[in-house]
Amino acid sequence: MKNAANMPPIDWTDVDQQHIPLPRPDAPPEERALHDQRIAAALYRETQWEYIRQAAREAAREQLAQEKLAEQRANAANADRTYTGGSWLLDVPDETPTIWGSGSEVLWARGESLMITGPQGVGKTTLASQVLKGCLSLQDEVLGYPIEGFEGRILYLAMDRPQQARRNLARLFAGMDEHREYLDEMLRVVEGPPPADFAQSPETLRQMCDHHGAAVVVIDSMKDAAIGLSKDEVGAGYNRARQIALTAGHQLVELHHTVKSGPDGGKPNNINGVYGSTWLTSGAGSVVMLWGEPGDPEVEFIHLKQPADVVGPFKVEHNNRTGVSTRVYEESKDLLALVRRCRSMGLSAKDAAIVLFDLDIAAKVATKDINKARRRLDKYVEDGLLFRREPDGQGAGQEVRWFPVESRLDVPGEAA
Repeated sequence: MKNAANMPPIDWTDVDQQHIPLPRPDAPPEERALHDQRIAAALYRETQWEYIRQAAREAAREQLAQEKLAEQRANAANADRTYTGGSWLLDVPDETPTIWGSGSEVLWARGESLMITGPQGVGKTTLASQVLKGCLSLQDEVLGYPIEGFEGRILYLAMDRPQQARRNLARLFAGMDEHREYLDEMLRVVEGPPPADFAQSPETLRQMCDHHGAAVVVIDSMKDAAIGLSKDEVGAGYNRARQIALTAGHQLVELHHTVKSGPDGGKPNNINGVYGSTWLTSGAGSVVMLWGEPGDPEVEFIHLKQPADVVGPFKVEHNNRTGVSTRVYEESKDLLALVRRCRSMGLSAKDAAIVLFDLDIAAKVATKDINKARRRLDKYVEDGLLFRREPDGQGAGQEVRWFPVESRLDVPGEAA
């Protein structure tokens, strides 16, 4: 009898082994071989169906196990970020937890992202590299403000022209060969686009941070992390990725671009000048803008969104050889010096705002700018450097005025 495997292929999908009739005792060999082939086909079909059923059961068990694991992880994550009402409301720190800044002048708050924005070529990566170096505990301050070092790794996502960024950062770390092993351990650099679009896959950013053990991640730049940032659904997706990473304990620095120009063709003067969906800035804790022409050694620093008090505006000078940025001292913007020059008449918050924010003296000064100037003046009062005098109520247009403490005896009505 021929082996069934050697017989010509026949479609036996409708064969049922139990209903295959036995061949006649006097059946010729060909008929008996055909019978054997039908039996083999039926057995093969039953075996295949059993294999499929077994595979389906295994897949179902695996899926159930994965769902249970995901549920356990979600419950654990929710437990980690769930607080009792009393502790959440009543145990708020007296001061904003600050990574970069001093006192109420906070440029980067813990648990909130820092966005550095501006047009092309104004030194966003240059500034971010100094923030990165500070996070590595290799630099104590940036632009004159203290910056906190981290014990965990720093992850730099060099997505936008990585080789140019490499040269940029290399200037700042030149001559630091003695720190090679430390940098090998504490800094991770990933070149090129992320493995998945952050807006479409919001868990990707956190997963990358977890994989590299990163305490801080620098995203250079946002346009390469998610495609279509002008669309609200993309902006919301990116913000979700940001918040997932922040909630997991990772700190974020983000580099981004502004629109090409403001409504009058000049520099953008508010948060609306940042390119893209409103959700990009709505979810950021602090937004600073560098403004100037590409390659300018001196650019403007403007704090568009603040975790606490506004910082600046002021000028920043980039040293293209060393990669170090410094705040340019402008005596005309030194509020304390300005009050001292007006020691006999004092200075109002409105006048201070005009000088600090380069406002048109003939135009109406916005209340928000006056309030910003007032907070700065009152800070000097708290520090014992100025005192404020309330209006005496005589005449129209009376304003609170601030004076240097050393002139108290010269101000009518203030002598002891």
